[in-house]
Amino acid sequence: MVLSELEGLLRIAMADLETAEASIDPAVFREGAWGFWLQQAVEKALKAWLLQLGGDPPLTHDLRRLLLLLEAEGVATADLEPLAQLTVYAVQFRYDADPAPLGLDRETFNRQVKELICRVQALVVPGSEAEA
Repeated sequence: MVLSELEGLLRIAMADLETAEASIDPAVFREGAWGFWLQQAVEKALKAWLLQLGGDPPLTHDLRRLLLLLEAEGVATADLEPLAQLTVYAVQFRYDADPAPLGLDRETFNRQVKELICRVQALVVPGSEAEA
C-alpha cells in the first residue's frame, strides 16, 4: 500500500509521539530530548492538516507560524496555542549546552499532542480517531 504524503506525515507524527511518551521520565530523559520528539509530532500533524486543506506547508519548525496558516484557512486554533511553545525544542534545545528548562508537564503535553493527531486523523481518514 502506498501512503499519501498526508498519511505518511500522520504516521511519523504518531511515531514521534510514541518516542516522546517513552521519554516521559525526567530522571532519565532531559527535557530537550522529550521536547524535540513532541515538537516534531506537532509539526508533522499541523503540516498534514495544512495539506488536507489544500495548502502547501512551508519548510519551517515554527509551530506558531503553522497555527497562523491554519487560522488563515478558517481553523480555530486557540486551543492549540499552548503547543506553540514547543517550537524551542526543534533547534534551540538541541544546540544549547545549558538551556533553561521550561518545566512543562510532560503528561499533559503528550495528551494534548495525541488529541491533535487524532483530530487531524479524523479529517484525513474518517473513523480513524479511535485508532490513535
